[in-house]
Amino acid sequence: MKNPACRMCGAEMTEFDGWAWYTCPLCGCRVRVLDGEEIWENEIFGKGTKEPISDFERADFCRGGDLTEG
Repeated sequence: MKNPACRMCGAEMTEFDGWAWYTCPLCGCRVRVLDGEEIWENEIFGKGTKEPISDFERADFCRGGDLTEG
Protein backbone atom coordinates (compact mmCIF):
# COMPACT_ATOMS: atom_id res chain seq x y z
CA MET A 1 0.00 0.00 0.00
CA LYS A 2 1.20 3.48 -0.84
CA ASN A 3 1.65 5.92 2.03
CA PRO A 4 -1.17 8.49 2.22
CA ALA A 5 -0.60 12.13 1.34
CA CYS A 6 -1.19 14.75 4.03
CA ARG A 7 -4.35 16.71 3.32
CA MET A 8 -2.93 19.77 5.08
CA CYS A 9 0.41 20.19 3.29
CA GLY A 10 0.44 17.44 0.64
CA ALA A 11 3.61 15.72 1.88
CA GLU A 12 3.91 11.94 1.91
CA MET A 13 3.10 10.63 5.38
CA THR A 14 6.14 8.45 6.01
CA GLU A 15 5.98 8.01 9.78
CA PHE A 16 4.00 4.85 10.62
CA ASP A 17 3.35 3.44 14.11
CA GLY A 18 3.22 -0.18 12.93
CA TRP A 19 -0.53 -0.54 13.42
CA ALA A 20 -2.75 2.03 11.69
CA TRP A 21 -1.53 5.61 12.24
CA TYR A 22 0.48 7.62 9.74
CA THR A 23 1.99 10.98 10.72
CA CYS A 24 3.12 13.76 8.41
CA PRO A 25 6.81 14.53 9.00
CA LEU A 26 6.29 18.19 8.04
CA CYS A 27 3.17 19.34 9.89
CA GLY A 28 2.34 16.49 12.30
CA CYS A 29 -1.13 15.82 10.89
CA ARG A 30 -2.22 12.21 11.59
CA VAL A 31 -4.45 9.74 9.76
CA ARG A 32 -5.63 6.25 10.70
CA VAL A 33 -5.80 3.75 7.84
CA LEU A 34 -7.72 0.53 8.49
CA ASP A 35 -8.87 -1.75 5.67
CA GLY A 36 -8.04 0.99 3.16
CA GLU A 37 -10.30 3.57 4.87
CA GLU A 38 -8.68 6.84 5.91
CA ILE A 39 -9.99 8.61 9.01
CA TRP A 40 -8.18 11.79 10.02
CA GLU A 41 -7.31 12.40 13.66
CA ASN A 42 -9.26 15.66 13.86
CA GLU A 43 -12.39 13.84 12.62
CA ILE A 44 -12.09 11.44 15.56
CA PHE A 45 -10.80 13.68 18.32
CA GLY A 46 -11.41 17.20 17.00
CA LYS A 47 -14.02 19.65 18.15
CA GLY A 48 -17.43 18.74 16.83
CA THR A 49 -20.58 20.71 16.35
CA LYS A 50 -22.33 19.24 19.37
CA GLU A 51 -23.88 21.76 21.68
CA PRO A 52 -24.67 21.11 25.31
CA ILE A 53 -28.34 20.84 26.14
CA SER A 54 -30.06 21.42 29.44
CA ASP A 55 -31.58 18.77 31.69
CA PHE A 56 -34.99 20.16 30.73
CA GLU A 57 -34.28 19.38 27.05
CA ARG A 58 -33.07 15.90 28.01
CA ALA A 59 -36.16 15.00 30.06
CA ASP A 60 -38.39 12.47 28.33
CA PHE A 61 -41.84 13.87 29.03
CA CYS A 62 -43.52 11.64 26.46
CA ARG A 63 -42.67 8.53 28.49
CA GLY A 64 -43.65 9.89 31.85
CA GLY A 65 -40.32 11.51 32.58
CA ASP A 66 -40.32 14.43 34.92
CA LEU A 67 -37.87 17.17 35.67
CA THR A 68 -37.86 17.73 39.38
CA GLU A 69 -35.25 18.96 41.74
CA GLY A 70 -34.83 16.90 44.86
